[in-house]
Amino acid sequence: MIKIIRIFLWEIVSNLEQRLYPYYEEDSGDFYYTVKNPDTGEQYAIIEWIKSFDERIQRLQDEMLWIKSEMNSLKSCNVLKKNNDD
Repeated sequence: MIKIIRIFLWEIVSNLEQRLYPYYEEDSGDFYYTVKNPDTGEQYAIIEWIKSFDERIQRLQDEMLWIKSEMNSLKSCNVLKKNNDD
């Protein structure tokens, strides 16, 4: 008897849940893991998006360090030239 009541209540709660949260009607498709580009309509995985930005940031940091070393080498060349001129 209790089992029948539990099944009946489960069915009521399930129907209520489907009305409040109608996920079965729309394609959720890993909602928390994808982002839709509003311009093109393409969906990107957030993880891939983060990795691409991480690669860009890493490349920019490498270029920044290279430029800094080049500037230091140019400064040292200028200091040497000034010392030789004196």
